[in-house]
Amino acid sequence: METYYSTFLQRFNRFEKSDKVVSILGTVAATGLATYCIKKAIKRHHAKQLASAKSVFGEIPTPEGAYYYLGHIPLLGKVPAFKITEWHQKLGPILRIKMGVQEWVFISEPNTAHEFFVAQGAHTSGRPYMTWGNGILGEGERGVVFVDYGKQWKNARTAILDVLSPKSVDGFHELLQGEAEHLVNTLIEQTERFGKVDPITFVRCSSVNIILAAAFGISGVKSADDPLYKQIIYIMETGLEFANVVNDPGSFFPILSFLDIFFRRERVMRKYRDTTVFPLLVKLVQAARESKNNSLVKKLDLIKEEFGLDEQNILVLMSELLVAGSDTVAASTLWTFSILCNHPQVQKKLQDEVDTFINRHGRIPTFADRLELPYFIAFQKECLRFRPPALFNIPRKASKDVVYKNYIIPKGTVLLSNIHTLHNDSNTYPEPEKFIPERFLGDSRSIYACSNGNIQNRDQFVFGWGRRMCPGIYLAENELFNTMTRVMARCEIKPVLSQDGTELYPDLDDLHDGGATVQPNPYNIRFAQRENRLVV
Repeated sequence: METYYSTFLQRFNRFEKSDKVVSILGTVAATGLATYCIKKAIKRHHAKQLASAKSVFGEIPTPEGAYYYLGHIPLLGKVPAFKITEWHQKLGPILRIKMGVQEWVFISEPNTAHEFFVAQGAHTSGRPYMTWGNGILGEGERGVVFVDYGKQWKNARTAILDVLSPKSVDGFHELLQGEAEHLVNTLIEQTERFGKVDPITFVRCSSVNIILAAAFGISGVKSADDPLYKQIIYIMETGLEFANVVNDPGSFFPILSFLDIFFRRERVMRKYRDTTVFPLLVKLVQAARESKNNSLVKKLDLIKEEFGLDEQNILVLMSELLVAGSDTVAASTLWTFSILCNHPQVQKKLQDEVDTFINRHGRIPTFADRLELPYFIAFQKECLRFRPPALFNIPRKASKDVVYKNYIIPKGTVLLSNIHTLHNDSNTYPEPEKFIPERFLGDSRSIYACSNGNIQNRDQFVFGWGRRMCPGIYLAENELFNTMTRVMARCEIKPVLSQDGTELYPDLDDLHDGGATVQPNPYNIRFAQRENRLVV
């Protein structure tokens, strides 16, 4: 490549000496030709290197049956994670599939994933281009969730880690406990009024209220009829729909890019951002600055100059927090209620543990008291393993050729860890199809601590890896702990009864795969107050 480049420049210099008067058009043409030739040479050189490397390295296993141009997409089924788990069981912990014209590599074993995403994280922390995520919402390399790996991402990431640190989140402990108390009261009241309750709306309201109070320092919504709640839910659902890779066909099939043009997809997204998302965020951020309460916005304002964050970056960061912070926790809570209803013996153990604490201290435990509730901590970890709120981590991209054992993964390859496969590996979790909180007894460290520790001590993998680890882990597990301790202190979660008295349990296999998150389909249960409760 260097020889080709030198030869080209020598020829260009001879031309320049022989003709002192070079027209502007000629200069532009020569520059364009030079750029084209250099890019062509670099591409050819890289292709030769890669071909040479592939002759030494093995081919990553790939499932049979791929279609021309479509690749493996038609084979993925209704829940792609299940099919990919099936392929992993046949082909091993690392496999390659064709997603249209893109190459995707899936990793499904903890040590392998750690090597890819942590040890080699400097070259595997990029993001593939997604029309909504980093093309429209994160335009100009703003935000942390979708933006590509680089200096601006590092600055924004450092800032958001600061405002979501355990020390910062602990400052909102009264808020978190108060919202959990309100949610439990509502679920009990609804059960007493109607004999049953579908918890989804009330759980989402609670999650939204926590983000509104913590991020913006403002009072939450009163009900699902509140206009602000409706706006936020619309933004959440539309944003997740736009972010779903299934709804971005031009990325997989360039030949279908005309559809984006025909349906004016980018124009629709940009209008939605500018007329719906940003106007609401501007109002919320302004309310945060005018509020007397502490908030994450105020914390960001204190450090925004240090990390080079402009006003639009703050809007994008708050948008990401609003969507990810509300939707993921809501999905986890809904799964947990469903699991508890199906496992009354687990409820009894949790109730006994929280009652012991109440007898000792005269109050309901807080997250700061978690070391005195080892079964609760084990229970939370098993819930996230057994029914995680997502089946894949957000796709990454290799920023250079990556070598792993006898494989070479070319630059630009999309990389994913399959949470479903990781959490159902019998080598890591014996009898993974069973809900067994006891598997995590003996290590009462928080999920936050385990996720940032040694790979051998990680308990689950839903929050990602290394540089792209979810920055909101501590807030999420804090919310879940406060809700579940209050539910168990006051209630029994029971199945609804049919007309003939048959108990109807939520189906733990009935799920809605929304792409970014996965949650149970709507179900009804009962929150019955315990007769022997120690708190009112």
